[in-house]
Amino acid sequence: MARHDEGYFTGRDGTRLFWRSSLPDAEPRAHVAIIHGYGDHFGRYRYIETALLADGFAVHGFDYRGHGRAEGRRAYSEKWQYYVDDLEVFWERVRAASGGKKLFALGHSHGGLMAAHWVGARAVEGLSGLVLSAPYFKLAITPPAVKVLAARAVGKVVPWLGIDSGLKVEDLTTDVEVQRITREDPLYLTVATPRWFVESTRAQEDVLPLASKIRVPLFVLCGAADGVASPAAAKAFFEAAGSTDKKFLEYPGMKHEPLNEVGRADVFRDISGWISAHL
Repeated sequence: MARHDEGYFTGRDGTRLFWRSSLPDAEPRAHVAIIHGYGDHFGRYRYIETALLADGFAVHGFDYRGHGRAEGRRAYSEKWQYYVDDLEVFWERVRAASGGKKLFALGHSHGGLMAAHWVGARAVEGLSGLVLSAPYFKLAITPPAVKVLAARAVGKVVPWLGIDSGLKVEDLTTDVEVQRITREDPLYLTVATPRWFVESTRAQEDVLPLASKIRVPLFVLCGAADGVASPAAAKAFFEAAGSTDKKFLEYPGMKHEPLNEVGRADVFRDISGWISAHL
């Protein structure tokens, strides 16, 4: 049986963050670190965790500030860099646990944006490959200008105020069972905060210039029917990436969460196969 462990670690500013690690029966072929999306938490990644474990990979995940079982105001971070700082501290824990095995990172949506900033801004020690799932590089739709202005104005007064994100579970996946589970999940957030909107928008504006600095093997995947994160922005980033070893896949009919979609077994097979090819 797979072995599971979980607990808490401390971010650079003292914020208490949650982690979970799972090891396969035999010696791991490699270790995979998963970075969840906004409003999300690592507990929603059990399908991909189970699939990777079955293929002999150790899986590590965490809840960053304001999400899941981590401390912090819900869906809030004063600065974008604090998210990346949380990721860096988490990564050092994964490196310490890897025992010299190869290490890969998989970032979904907002986690993909975090990972792109993390890898693009510095040489990440020990990273053998990066997988980006539906990276949140640009909204799939343009928000009304009045809404953007309101967010900026409110953000100057109450930047942590939780406002309905407008995101529906039907926007995430066509799998009705996953929709039901998500709808009933007490840790899944349906709000966004003005400060996050301002900071993440700035992070999106800054991400494309970082693409050329990413040199590790890269696999970018998305759903062709994603109405949350723009597939075109993901493709533009992929084409600008400095990696000579890179792959892009767009899955017909899939929405924002290919890892939780109908037909996800094909996605898992592609991810596992890509990682296996880079061992």
